Amino acid sequence: MIFFLDTNLLVYLLNPQAEEKRRIAGRFFLEKKPDDTLVLSPQSLNECYRVMTDRRGFMPRGEARRFIESLMPYCTAPLDATTLPTAWKIQDEGFSWWDSLLLSSALQAGCTVFYSEDMQNGRSLAGMSIINPFQNGFSQV
Repeated sequence: MIFFLDTNLLVYLLNPQAEEKRRIAGRFFLEKKPDDTLVLSPQSLNECYRVMTDRRGFMPRGEARRFIESLMPYCTAPLDATTLPTAWKIQDEGFSWWDSLLLSSALQAGCTVFYSEDMQNGRSLAGMSIINPFQNGFSQV
């Protein structure tokens, strides 16, 4: 399975203000199957860094940069001019612009699952399922 983690799940991995979600996201991240492939995009890494350092401010910049650097090998989804036309179509289907860009990047990377807490759980786009891990039994992991 090739899967994409939305920015919110990356933030939960280290957020001391959301203990239960941090536990669930951490277990999910660490217990993925060996044949699973995690995909991230430059946008998700940038958003994660901004939330951890500025918006919520729970991590010093140096620590946040080291965390983001540890995720860089998974940053294989494109974010360029070829991402835009699909993102526009997704936006026209009712998603926010920033979510549309992430979804388009994930589709271009061949993802079959997009894990997100705040998108349309159960929705499918071009063969890729959107799943909320906090609503689909992952809390039992």
